[in-house]
Amino acid sequence: MHSRFMGVVALTLVAGCSSGVVHLENLGPDALFERGMKELAARHWQNATEAFDRLVIQYPSYARVQEARYRLGEAYFGKKEYVTAANEFSRLANDYPAGPWADDARFRVCESYERLSPPVELDQQYTQAALDHCQSLIAYYPNSEFAPKAKEMVSRLTEKLAQKLFIAGDFYFRRRAYDPSLIYFDLVVKTYPTSNAAAQSLLRMVEAYNSIGDVEEAKAAKERLLREFPGSAAAKEAAEISLAKS
Repeated sequence: MHSRFMGVVALTLVAGCSSGVVHLENLGPDALFERGMKELAARHWQNATEAFDRLVIQYPSYARVQEARYRLGEAYFGKKEYVTAANEFSRLANDYPAGPWADDARFRVCESYERLSPPVELDQQYTQAALDHCQSLIAYYPNSEFAPKAKEMVSRLTEKLAQKLFIAGDFYFRRRAYDPSLIYFDLVVKTYPTSNAAAQSLLRMVEAYNSIGDVEEAKAAKERLLREFPGSAAAKEAAEISLAKS
């Protein structure tokens, strides 16, 4: 008798708890959207992704589906699933390039990949991806409210990629392997000519060419450094270098 009573109590408790549960499959598009927005505001990222994902899949012609897809990307971003977030934002921008969320989505692609960008010593695949998407945003939506932020991001990302090459060149330079070092320094200057790393690379080129006795190249690198980066620390250091006599 006791065990039967406990069983009835347990079933009653389960039924009572489950009675307040709202199953997503029972919700219409408006209710799903509202549910997703509430979960997003509460930073309940998983619940938000489930609500918006169901809405997007089940009601693709819903009037606010573009925003729902954008919010789905936001939820993945909140979960720190940046690759998935970038994919969601990118698909939205590509599917609706003239839509009201297109430039927002493209900027969030930039942000997602920048979050994945590792320290400069490591592979910079995500850094390059972020840079490419930021440049696309600026090109396609020059009047977007996100364009100034995208330009700031481009500057940061460009400097990081340039610094990556400079570090590789400096590795050889410090070992007096001047020929391979010059290849990297020249690549920095040609690819990222306005970066701080370009100024550093020109200084190293002056020093490397001077060390191997190539006075003409050393002079050309020094003149370019003083002309294009006149107030930089690299220029001040180069000004102190006496070139070897040919």
